[in-house]
Amino acid sequence: MDVGGKLRRRFRDLFCDERGMALPTALFAMIASTALASAAVLSSIDVQQGAGRDNGSKNAIAAADAGASVALLRLNRFMPSEAHPCVGPAGEYLTPSAGWCPATEPESVGGSNFYYMVSAFEPDREVDVVAVGTAAGVSRRVEVGLVSYHDQEVFADEHLIGQDNITLEGTPDVRTDVGTNGDISNEGTGTLCGDIRHGVGKTAPEPDCDGEVSEGNKELPEIVPPGNIETENSNCRLVPDCTGPEPSREVDSYSKARNSTRPWDPATRTINISQNATLTMGGKDYFVCRLTIENGELIMAAGSHVRIFFDTPENCGVSAGEAQIEVTGNGTIKSTGYNPDEGKFDVIGFYVIGSPTIPTTVNLTGGSDTNELVLYAPHSEIDIGGNATWIGMVAGQSLRIHGTPTIESDPGISPPDINYTSLWERTHYVECTGATASPPDAEC
Repeated sequence: MDVGGKLRRRFRDLFCDERGMALPTALFAMIASTALASAAVLSSIDVQQGAGRDNGSKNAIAAADAGASVALLRLNRFMPSEAHPCVGPAGEYLTPSAGWCPATEPESVGGSNFYYMVSAFEPDREVDVVAVGTAAGVSRRVEVGLVSYHDQEVFADEHLIGQDNITLEGTPDVRTDVGTNGDISNEGTGTLCGDIRHGVGKTAPEPDCDGEVSEGNKELPEIVPPGNIETENSNCRLVPDCTGPEPSREVDSYSKARNSTRPWDPATRTINISQNATLTMGGKDYFVCRLTIENGELIMAAGSHVRIFFDTPENCGVSAGEAQIEVTGNGTIKSTGYNPDEGKFDVIGFYVIGSPTIPTTVNLTGGSDTNELVLYAPHSEIDIGGNATWIGMVAGQSLRIHGTPTIESDPGISPPDINYTSLWERTHYVECTGATASPPDAEC
């Protein structure tokens, strides 16, 4: 056989022989598997890093919120003033710069950190708190507005107040400024003519007339009755044979025959005005548990300044949800000392001391006439119905207004001497863009 033929046969055999292919095949498979595994590992790392960033971001915003709350507590403990517009964490006086107090030192909370800055105090203006929280390398910034209603009269801005909420049903006609820390809901076709304040983060409808909507919280102060009112009061005027301390011994007139429970029930300390009866009160401060007017009339005599204080439900044996004031049928409350045409604006005042643990009610659900009064019941649900007109000022824990009543105020009526406390309260809360800014509340 010639040499050329052998060589051709050898090359043909080598070309067709598959021995030795297992190794490169295995190598290629291992490289592909490694690439897939690497991609999975890298994807898992990205997910873990994203989860870490999300967790850090949540912890950072929580730390910023904590910083804002700490600032509020410290401001309420160490009130700034016009003379000292900046106070530090321990109440020390600080010097403002460009309208801001110096930033606090970082503090720890739950493994995260926060610090805050407070705008310098100026009378009759909001204070701004900017707090920065940091966690796992992530920083978040929030801005909170604070306001203090120090020594401001409760009815200075609003004459109809339901601290927790105000609900309108039916077609009531509200012609005054209203305020609440909660929502104002209009579930019927009632009208709201006046300025409206709803709670922080809550909602309210737009006024039907010219008025503005604002946001902010105000806590109704407790009632502080006159000293020794248990023994020094005008209750003796309610019965002819009273042997109490009232020196003049004048008796409040009652148009019907008196009995052991009408118009005064001493056992339950209740003023009862029966159907078609009229009680004319001319004393000063009365101290009772309940008032019921059933198709009758309560009148404050001209020249008098009657205030009726309602004792706590604990002292009166009143259960939660029971009414301490109830006006039904065609019951009315009037004052012969109220005559705006003659410049007279005296109205009777009702002050329900109440209890935070035993909430009571005030039911003004009857009548079709005009009534004048000041009603302050910070722990009571006030229910106003019927189709009567109510002129004056009303404040309670909550308000439900239904039917077709008209509620209006008169600037000539003097507000009671009840003022808000001096504590700072939140008016708004927003998150800011970026961890730092100049000024501190920029991009908020």
